Amino acid sequence: MDYKHLVEVLLFASPEPLTQARFNHIIQDENTVELAPIIDELSNEYETSGKGLIIKKIGGGFQILSHGDYHIYIERMFKNTRKLQLSRPALEALSIIAYRQPVSKAEVESIRGVECGSVVNTLMERELITVKGRGKTVGRPLLFGTTQIFLESFGLENTADLPKLKELSELMGDNPDPVLFENDHATE
Repeated sequence: MDYKHLVEVLLFASPEPLTQARFNHIIQDENTVELAPIIDELSNEYETSGKGLIIKKIGGGFQILSHGDYHIYIERMFKNTRKLQLSRPALEALSIIAYRQPVSKAEVESIRGVECGSVVNTLMERELITVKGRGKTVGRPLLFGTTQIFLESFGLENTADLPKLKELSELMGDNPDPVLFENDHATE
């Protein structure tokens, strides 16, 4: 076992500092393997090779961090990233739009049974849905569909990857609303 590579991988993968006790628990080795000398060796390699990473002692353990010179770039990368938190009404409307797209606000409201203007606005502000065109019915209503951000947020390649009605029934252990899944789902 190459403990140096193992420690490096654990430092990279761990969201919290790696302590000696945690390391011992992970390796479950009868012989005690000292973490500090391995950290020193890795740290020296990082420093002499000019890598953008450093290892710091934090909170009784060790953590791999980016070099301070690169913090501004990391901030820029995550600046527009935000955790996706949606209310139940927003999730319901988003589900309807995802499965029935392109769909008008009136159709979403008909399925949900309540007014959806603010929910649709929230979904548009979060860039999960967008206007895909206009309907051919009276008043030519806006038609909504999902976006690339929707796909990324839910880990989908395309809307064809959405679960089918049968899969949802099995997962949920009940019968989802058949009106919602009437078309099963469209592809982008």
